[in-house]
Amino acid sequence: MYTSKCENILFSVDERGVATVTLNRPESLNALTWDMEKEIGDVLDYCSFAEEVRVVVLTGAGKHFCAGGDIKAFKKRIDAGEALPRTGVRYVAAAARAIRNCEKPVVAMINGAATGAGSALCFAADFRVGDAKTKIGAGFTSMGFSGDTNGFYTLSRLIGPARATEFYMLAQTLSADEAYKLGILNRLGEEGTLAEETEKLVNKLANMPTMALGFQKKMLNFTTYNDMPLVAEFEQNYMPQCSRSADHEEAVNAFLEKRAPKFIGK
Repeated sequence: MYTSKCENILFSVDERGVATVTLNRPESLNALTWDMEKEIGDVLDYCSFAEEVRVVVLTGAGKHFCAGGDIKAFKKRIDAGEALPRTGVRYVAAAARAIRNCEKPVVAMINGAATGAGSALCFAADFRVGDAKTKIGAGFTSMGFSGDTNGFYTLSRLIGPARATEFYMLAQTLSADEAYKLGILNRLGEEGTLAEETEKLVNKLANMPTMALGFQKKMLNFTTYNDMPLVAEFEQNYMPQCSRSADHEEAVNAFLEKRAPKFIGK
């Protein structure tokens, strides 16, 4: 049984072995903090070896899955003259890596919007389920950031580098239907059927040979995702540099002031 205290996520395991990890900052649209990212990584590491866990569901409390980074926190850091710390970028990359390395299937149940680091967590999962209200957003370049959470890396393996480049460089937001047609969503239900659609998939996975699924995931990770730690090193260098840029400061101020940003390229 998992005994560590979680303050930013909810964690439970039912009698079938279905573990549910819920991002639990609904008042901030589940925007990620360093502590939340560390908790996600820790609990996914636990699920990987816990005998009582057979499948993991990752979702968000409230109306939305995750808004990505906390823009109000970005503003405080800018006003204090501080760069984005490498430690924080490392935590969110570690959370994505824990999802991929978990030896149990991980299903992202995407309620509402998943943006930036939030969508990247979904890309790291084995399955993604949405309904008509689901939206998948890039977010990073609109904030003057290069990106983290291994998002570009994992998405390019789902839909190819050309389409992933378009998604990230143009800071696109995809509707549920668009995400399903691209292959980002594995299952797409009608509005209001997200839990039902997720349950169908999760129940099937919970009744499959868990060890065999774990071995399949290890082989997939070796053939397709073996460079995740290297990409995380790039992110840990590039994101702090972006956080010192005039464009990032302008992006944050423009968002809070509800206006279009005017980027100058530095």
